[in-house]
Parts: sequence; structure tokens; C-alpha cells
Amino acid sequence: MSAKRADHLLAILAGIAANLFLGLSSLFWKMLAAIAPTTLLGYRILLSLGTLAVVMAMLGRFRGLRTRLGVRILVIHAIAALLVVVNWGTFIWASIHGHVVESGLGYLIAPFVAIAVGAVALGDRMSWVRKSALAVIVAAVLAMVQRSGELNHWVYLVIGATWGAYACLKKLTTLDAFSGLLCETVVLSVLLGLSLATSATSMHLPPALPDGVLVALALCGVVSVLPLWLFSLAAARLQLSVMGFFQFVLPTTQLFVALVFYRQAVSLNTLLCFGLIWSALGVLVAEPLLRRARAAADQTA
Repeated sequence: MSAKRADHLLAILAGIAANLFLGLSSLFWKMLAAIAPTTLLGYRILLSLGTLAVVMAMLGRFRGLRTRLGVRILVIHAIAALLVVVNWGTFIWASIHGHVVESGLGYLIAPFVAIAVGAVALGDRMSWVRKSALAVIVAAVLAMVQRSGELNHWVYLVIGATWGAYACLKKLTTLDAFSGLLCETVVLSVLLGLSLATSATSMHLPPALPDGVLVALALCGVVSVLPLWLFSLAAARLQLSVMGFFQFVLPTTQLFVALVFYRQAVSLNTLLCFGLIWSALGVLVAEPLLRRARAAADQTA
């Protein structure tokens, strides 16, 4: 195998691993169920900040960072920080309380939220294929709200909305993934400090926690940063059309985790809607590939 092919294969494996890791991370947060979700969120913010600082120092990413931090970039990442903290908090809560199907659905509909936000706020053009896919998603979500009584609907709506809007904001920044998340965790750390000083928010842990739980808590930062590093590794080496296929891995892994490990009850209506959204995402991912193939055929004709 040539070095180029080996590098390409490594990038594909990294992209798959990043999404598998995120999908399986519900089991990690479930291990920490003895700790209040808000407290867990606080530790995740602080430990992610420390882990990111170490990683960026090792990779030399701090060089020139200050010159790239204009007012516009800081505002973008401050807004992104608010979106990511709501997303993190909802995901942790869902993982602890056994609503993993819902979190998987949230990440499944997030790309469509990003497309809708891009069309409305950024003026992105939408093909009839994308419009049709969005219509399918809206119909599937309405069907779940009306007929899937076993679901906690706010979970997937919040996760889908925050992650989709977050992805859309990332299109506006010139910072790399690590630098952007560092800015966001700095903002969140400041807000956490203000919350600790002015409200009943607490970082106190329950007494007599097992050593395994404390070790897992100490790894919160790694759990947050490792998939980011794997995703960045893949994104730097693969085309966007290939990266699009990785969007299936996270929600599908979440559905597997919900059914196998959480034994979460899922109605036939939910499974059908999940499959419908999954298929619509497939059409969305395949669209640029089909357009490119059609253009190549026209050139050779």
C-alpha cells in the first residue's frame, strides 16, 4: 500500500472513530450519573479548557492566535459557546436519564438545521433536492411529536437546533477547530466562574465517590477533545463529500447504544421516522456526488 493510500485510509478510520467515540460517549456519562448534570457540565468545561491548552501547546497552535482574534471572530465564538454549552448539557442529561434515542435523533436532524439556518441567515442557495429533504425532515419530526409518546421531544429538538446552528457558525470563522473550541471554553469558563460567584451553582461532588468514578471524571477533558482531534485529522485529508458520510455514524451508534445498553423502549413510529430521516440524509450527502458525476458525463459527451 502506498503512503498516500495509507494516509487516506487513516483519515477515513479517524473520521469513523471520532463519530463512534461520540456515539458511545453516552455510556461514559452514564458512569457519572451519581454527579449532578450541571456539576458534570462545569467539570467538562474546566477540564476541556486544560486539555485543549496542553494539546495546543504540544501542536504549536498558540503561535499567531492573538493576531486572528478580531472582534467579529470573538463574537462568533461567544455565540457558539452558548450553543455548545446547551448542547453538552442536554447530551449529558439525556445520557444519564436514558434518552439516548432522542440524542441520536438530534444529531441526525442537525445537518438539516444547519442547511435551513444557512439558507435563511446566510443566503445559501437550496436545490430542490435539499428543499425536498428538509420537507421530509419536518414531516418526520411532526409525526414523532404527535405519535411517539415514549420520546422526550425537547431533547432531540434542542440537540438538533444547537448543533446545527453551531455547525453553521463554524462556517463563518477563520480559526481551526482547536483554536475555536479553546475560545469557546474560555468564554464558558468565565461564565461558569460568574455563575459560581453569583448563584447556587456548585462544583461540590457527592461524598465517598468510587475511585473509578473519580478517574472517569478526570477524563472529561480527554473525552471532549479526543473526537475533535480525530475529526480534524480526517477533515484535513478528506474531501467534504467523503466527510458527509460520517454524519450517519454518530446517530446510528446512538440508536444502537440506546437499544442494546439502555434497553430504551422505542415505538415503531419512531423507528420509521428515524429511518426516514436517515434516508433523507443519504440523499443530501449523495447530491453533490451525483451533481459532480453528471457534470463529468456532460464534459465527456
